[in-house]
Amino acid sequence: MKRFIKWTILILCIIVLMIVIGLIIAPNFINIDKYKPMIEKKVAKAIGRPFSINGNLKLRLFPVAKVSFSDLHIGNPKGFKEKDFVSLKSFDVQIKLIPFLLSRDLQVKRFVMKEPKVVLIKAKNGKVNWQFEKLTAPSKGRIELKEKDVELKKNTKVSTELPIKKLSVDEFAITDAAILWIDQVTGKKTGITGINLRLKNISFTKPIGFELTAKLEGNPIKITGQAGPLGKIPGKGIMPVNISLMAFKELNLSMKGKVKDISSKNPSYEFALNLRPFSLRKVLSKLSEVPLRFSDPNALQKISLSAHIKGTAKQVSIKQGIFVLDQSKMNFWLSAKEFKKPNLAFEINLDKINVDHYIPITYKPKKKAKKMAITKEKSTSTKIRKKRAIDYAPLRKLEMDGKIKIGTLIVKKIRLQNTYMKLTAKDGLLQIKPMSMDMYKGKMLLNAMVNVKGKIPDTKLALNINHVLIGQLIKDMLKEDLLTGTFDMKVALRMKGDTSEQIISSLNGNGDLLIKDGAIIGIDLSGMIQNIKAAFGLAQARELKKKTIFSVIKSKFVIKNGVFQTKETQLISPHLKVSSIGKANLKKQTLSFRINPEYIKNPEKSIAVPVIVSGTFSSPRFAPDLKGIAKEMIFKKLFKKKAKEEKENPIEEMGKELLKGIFGQ
Repeated sequence: MKRFIKWTILILCIIVLMIVIGLIIAPNFINIDKYKPMIEKKVAKAIGRPFSINGNLKLRLFPVAKVSFSDLHIGNPKGFKEKDFVSLKSFDVQIKLIPFLLSRDLQVKRFVMKEPKVVLIKAKNGKVNWQFEKLTAPSKGRIELKEKDVELKKNTKVSTELPIKKLSVDEFAITDAAILWIDQVTGKKTGITGINLRLKNISFTKPIGFELTAKLEGNPIKITGQAGPLGKIPGKGIMPVNISLMAFKELNLSMKGKVKDISSKNPSYEFALNLRPFSLRKVLSKLSEVPLRFSDPNALQKISLSAHIKGTAKQVSIKQGIFVLDQSKMNFWLSAKEFKKPNLAFEINLDKINVDHYIPITYKPKKKAKKMAITKEKSTSTKIRKKRAIDYAPLRKLEMDGKIKIGTLIVKKIRLQNTYMKLTAKDGLLQIKPMSMDMYKGKMLLNAMVNVKGKIPDTKLALNINHVLIGQLIKDMLKEDLLTGTFDMKVALRMKGDTSEQIISSLNGNGDLLIKDGAIIGIDLSGMIQNIKAAFGLAQARELKKKTIFSVIKSKFVIKNGVFQTKETQLISPHLKVSSIGKANLKKQTLSFRINPEYIKNPEKSIAVPVIVSGTFSSPRFAPDLKGIAKEMIFKKLFKKKAKEEKENPIEEMGKELLKGIFGQ
């Protein structure tokens, strides 16, 4: 028995020794390059595009398994001028076999890729080169086998344990890589070049260090940090992570935190994010071919961000958020869950912001460049101009509950204080209820709702403005004195559609407007109405005052299917009462109004000239209603209670007085 065991062990050792010798000697006698054509053919058939290894292909199995090749190319499909989709100068991997076979200890001596390059192309016809052809459908037998495999997988427990117990990598490097993007539609070419990735101390028991450097449009980017240790069972437990990013010699971002149970169905993470102050203007100027200019030359000079991020695969929250934009500071928090909807909640508190500072000043290129851009736009965007139906399905799913508070807000030079908005969304109903703000000693309140349950939005809004000093508002906005007084307005509107034509055609609503104790600056309505020549440009007015003082301007109006109509619009001043009736077609942009003046003091001694307003919004026409004046004068003279007996020819005198009233002579 002892002899049998002895000879059995001896035979097994001889077999193992022969296998080892075979692994050492066999690659020296087998020319693996002979199999390259077969390998290239199989791979090309599998991926549906050209594949080649133009350099040497080397294989060694013992004592260190080694695979290396050079000059690899994966081509583009037909229809693309560029030859390669992926190219690789060289690849070399070396693994110690004995530790892995005996104790599942994976020891990688070397993993190096040199000059990998990926070229992403969008052709003029809209096709892209990164979409691979679909593989042929499997036979019925294969489908049955796959179905059985699925059933077996369902019934068997999947082990999360890795096939290796230990890991160590001496050298891991990807050098001089590049990812290029070519858009043949717009003619733009861009990309990330000079990509170098190196990993250090790769193991389960030590933190893995990494360094990634690259250039984006010639601007340097560097990402450094470490992750781990991974632990005895990688993917389970807590893994510390520390990452820092430096880019464009301006941006400096750091993230420090941890990831827990990364291999589980619901991994979690927690990070402290810190973006140090930097100049966004400088970063954008490095990325843009066109010089960027804003109304404020100091805009976007200081940006910073800090926040605490915590989440899982199912939800995420951002707390203690602080965002600084130049002189503005914003505190915020946000939470999101049910990402398929999604379900959002947030609150934003902004101390102040002047939106006008961030209005870009358009760059005017040279005439030739402009012509080229216009022709290119016409040739490439003919199809885009066709109106496509907007898909509101994402908005129907959206659930939202948010609040926004702004201390001081300046928009179009209008100064607003204590702005508050509550935004909600659920079941296809998007609401701003309320939106309130203080403005020019008064208040504004807006409630709006957009219903996207149907194919097109159905919008309702109610606006209330109370006791606003309209003179200061207009002066801030237009830098001119046009109107003064205390302004009140109440409007309720409803509209349907998502195009201007649909919205205007379906616009319905009503409103009230009131301006009290004010003046129209630069216009003397009393003089203009009394003097036709001055009012309609026939001559200079003899004595026009600089303003028209009024006690009230009030108006009631309705809007029906895009047609504005008023029957009760009045201006009342100490000497004059002006009423207006008429329509304005918002779709056709046409005007049809009659302005009726009436003197409060001595109406019988003065003739006020009614005005007909017609034409379009862009070209309004004003004309005196002479026919109306004549009718009114004849009516007054014929039905005067007390006719003057001293006049021998009342009809002649009446005609003279009529002409005198019309022409102011």
